[in-house]
Amino acid sequence: MKYAELIDKIRKLPQPKIYKNSTEVCKIRGVSLTLWDVITAAVISGLNILIVGEKGEGKTQLALEVNNTYFGGRGTLIRAHPDLKTRDIYTALNLEKLSSAKGDTHQALEIVESVKNPLTILDEVNRVPQITQNQVLSILDGYITVPEKNEYVFFGVNGFHIGLATANLGRSYSGIFPFDPAYLDRSHLIINVDNFPPTTTDLIKIQQQDINPRLERPDAEDYTSLIVDIWKNMSGMSLSLDGLIADLYLKKSLDYCYKSPTKRKSTVRDDIPNMCQGCLLERGEGELADVCGYVVPTSTRSFKAYKALAFGLCAVADAKSGNINPALPGYEEVLQAFRITAPYSGILDSAWVKREHHGNPYLALDFLHRKIKSSIEDKIDYIKKAFSDSISGRLTRDSVEVMGEEWFWLEEILNEINLIAHNSPEGLQKEIKEGKVLYTQDFWIASILHPDQTLFGENITQLTYGKDIGKKIREKLSGMYGVAFATEDGIYIWYEGMDQPKLIFELRKEKFRKKEIKGLAFVRGKLLFAIGNEVYDIDNPDIPLISTSSPVQALTQSGDVLLGAEEEKIWISREGKGKEIMIPWQKKVTAVLSAPVYKLKRF
Repeated sequence: MKYAELIDKIRKLPQPKIYKNSTEVCKIRGVSLTLWDVITAAVISGLNILIVGEKGEGKTQLALEVNNTYFGGRGTLIRAHPDLKTRDIYTALNLEKLSSAKGDTHQALEIVESVKNPLTILDEVNRVPQITQNQVLSILDGYITVPEKNEYVFFGVNGFHIGLATANLGRSYSGIFPFDPAYLDRSHLIINVDNFPPTTTDLIKIQQQDINPRLERPDAEDYTSLIVDIWKNMSGMSLSLDGLIADLYLKKSLDYCYKSPTKRKSTVRDDIPNMCQGCLLERGEGELADVCGYVVPTSTRSFKAYKALAFGLCAVADAKSGNINPALPGYEEVLQAFRITAPYSGILDSAWVKREHHGNPYLALDFLHRKIKSSIEDKIDYIKKAFSDSISGRLTRDSVEVMGEEWFWLEEILNEINLIAHNSPEGLQKEIKEGKVLYTQDFWIASILHPDQTLFGENITQLTYGKDIGKKIREKLSGMYGVAFATEDGIYIWYEGMDQPKLIFELRKEKFRKKEIKGLAFVRGKLLFAIGNEVYDIDNPDIPLISTSSPVQALTQSGDVLLGAEEEKIWISREGKGKEIMIPWQKKVTAVLSAPVYKLKRF
């Protein structure tokens, strides 16, 4: 289906009959989207929705509006209560079969028609304990299990089914029972209506509708077939390359932690933010600096949901504006999807939200959204150059190094493209333009090297960036200054922001007695040292790598020279620069090596 036809179908979807709210939730491609617009985007993307807020603010009315206006009232409505048994809603005993003695209870158990409904509404879902919330997890995944029949029963119409839940949130953001994290993770769009209240005009319209304060049931209109058709045609769409990068940033860069033994937050999650104390002092103005310790990465499920919601938001915006814009969703649209749905997803530290953002997760997420958006935009020229170099087969380590450790995951993509470019007989740029890559590579890389693929609004075969970007890279790398140095007792590292040097290798007296380290070097990612007539790797110092009469010359020299110590401080002359006071130190230094900070941080 052509994009214009898809937009035309979305335009045919009706507006709510009773629910009134024209407050802007976000702006996509210059178009203001309301709460109904955002929910429509989630519906046509096949995403589960959780609507939260204080009592009496229209959550259930909004759920009924979706059911009747879009699905003709075909949704399965479940009113939550502590004794809820969700399977009873989808199964029933055939009493005639049971009473005729033709079968036992297992054989008499039958699936009811409610499994064919495209929508399941869970009203006030946090009025049930977490153990009962676990019963509805499979509903959000679109199926139930029937052990008696040893089978899975899938919901919906032609594979389409969404869950729409409501929940009352009080001051503690928990209602009667707290949310199960697994339930929140399966709620692809979580939105608090209290943050987007109706305008004054909306309230006047609401007041004029009826004097009855009870729920009103809109007239039923069934657009299920149209919605399923839209959903199917949207499911095969792809993000632009910068949209993919933004989505990966939320998964990979937000997971980075240089204090973690694995360099990942997800492996030390229970110690965050406690282990982050002093991190800002050591890192200086890092990628997210003062907020890094208060956010954990998005889940893989959320990572996929942001992509789907970004498509839906763009399509709804184009349908609303009348301007057909077939451009693939980019980083701004992905970050807007993140901004809307992540506040209640569990990725934010609740104490930080309460302390710094008045207890409002939306304010905290807005702050984080601006940080992430700025971080990506600061790297645009660097990212363009890195992809341009890889497509040309000229990628260097500097292209990734300059962006910082949080971006090292990007190297996996760039190296793969660079390898393809080296093996391209006609030149990869030409092969991309002619669409040849689509038929010769794995799907994941072929979608990136598609002839229509864009990166920050430019075709990937015609990327432009600042002429002085090469100079900026060199200057930035030289500014990321750190040193490894040797003394009589071992090897230390230090980089700007550290209070004291850190011992990373201790000389064992029985092996290196009365010997001094005379040279240091990084070679192929390994830190080597020269002692006596031999060169060793600090990760395996039992056996020398080489023996030579000139061990110091055998190592790559940095060009920096140790001048000596004065007033208990190490002085170092950097190549092309004057001498600089480095660090407080009292021991004799025998060798020094400047190195990129990322190499030193692994120790």
